[in-house]
Amino acid sequence: MSGEPLIKQLANWVVAFDAARIPAAVAMQAKLLLLDTLGCALAAQDEEAFAAAFAAVKEMGGAQQCRVIGTRERTSLAHAVLLNGTLIRCLDLNDIYVGPRQNGHPSDNIAVALSFGESAGSTGAELITAIVLGYEIYGRFDDLADPGSPWDHVTVSSVVAPAMAGRLLKLRAEPLAHAMAISAAHGNTLSAVRFGQLSGAKNLANAIVASNGALAILLAKHGLTGPAEILESPRGLAQAVFSGADLRPLVRPVVEPYRIMDVSIKAYPCIGTAQTAVAAAVQARSLINDPFKEIQSISIRMADIPFVTRQLEDIERRYPRTRETADHSFYYLTAAGILDGDVSVEGFKKERWADADMKAMMERIAIAADDRLNVHVPGTYPCVLEITTRTGEKRTVEMIHAPGSVKNRMTQAQVEAKFRDSCGAALPKARQDEAIGQVMNLERLDSVAALMKSLQP
Repeated sequence: MSGEPLIKQLANWVVAFDAARIPAAVAMQAKLLLLDTLGCALAAQDEEAFAAAFAAVKEMGGAQQCRVIGTRERTSLAHAVLLNGTLIRCLDLNDIYVGPRQNGHPSDNIAVALSFGESAGSTGAELITAIVLGYEIYGRFDDLADPGSPWDHVTVSSVVAPAMAGRLLKLRAEPLAHAMAISAAHGNTLSAVRFGQLSGAKNLANAIVASNGALAILLAKHGLTGPAEILESPRGLAQAVFSGADLRPLVRPVVEPYRIMDVSIKAYPCIGTAQTAVAAAVQARSLINDPFKEIQSISIRMADIPFVTRQLEDIERRYPRTRETADHSFYYLTAAGILDGDVSVEGFKKERWADADMKAMMERIAIAADDRLNVHVPGTYPCVLEITTRTGEKRTVEMIHAPGSVKNRMTQAQVEAKFRDSCGAALPKARQDEAIGQVMNLERLDSVAALMKSLQP
């Protein structure tokens, strides 16, 4: 086996992945993350990014094979992956993997598991397996990533997406290896989608890669071959995207803790690095009667790590002009937490970052990296927020682990509450109850299609 190309070894690993050895706690984590992901998708039904993707899919047409979450629409397999992936991602509310070198959003690829699971007639137990192995591969890739690379983290989904799909389709290792190779050769995404004044393309970044992975699976299923040395070739993924990293750890046996256990559920609809800052700002709001009148300045210290410092160096986030930049702006997010006592989807819809009071509060904020906070990483983005009032008083909030993070996990009841809140008017209470029941008893669910049907309005 060691003489085989690495992509074939990875395909063997996927095929041999032993569902029977998944610990109960890992299976429960998969179910909670699935429920949270579905809520994120249901909350995004009227978002502009989804409307654009939906209109494009309508124009392209295609077989009505798979359901689109939260609608009564069906579309082709690859298009369903695109639309469901857009819904899951575009509010920036879905989960986050915080690794030692890179972070990312493995739940983006739950869109793949749902659409292929529905198409293949998969059971709930098979869906759990696909999610767990997908998160494992995603985390392993992120652990090997170069945080300074010009390639975006969604690039890893070019391998993860077809791996999950191939497992659900019960493909043999040979065609699965070809599918992953085809997808990896064409799924690379530049990190420019996540810098400067951000555009709507950020919301579809992973969905496009995953949809391309779905196409690759179908091509390989019908006999198309892919470049066998796509991972280790001098012109392959390791050299081009991972700065020459040794990718052999991708195929090591699974040992606890599974990567899925290192995933956090977001409490706020914004970038993962700002979850602690928002939580600190919301807590600080309770310490001030009239923040606009009373606050002279706000000082924030964050960990001195590359993923944070690169964002602090991006001057466009200091003055957001788009919704996508605002939900990545430490300055806007902190100011919103202080002035509004929350960071909400409604605030983004109202373009709150453009209001005069918000701009004025953002000008009072200074943020710096502090390596003394590095003792808490990886796994979190700690921050210390200090308010100085106009009378000279100082009030400090330290937030090391945001609500929902690995060391401050949400309970099942809290995840269910977030799901119901996310559903809003998109899903009646009876359907919410049905969906929660199906997900929490996923091991006994006969059909992924039944779950998808319960999400219809």
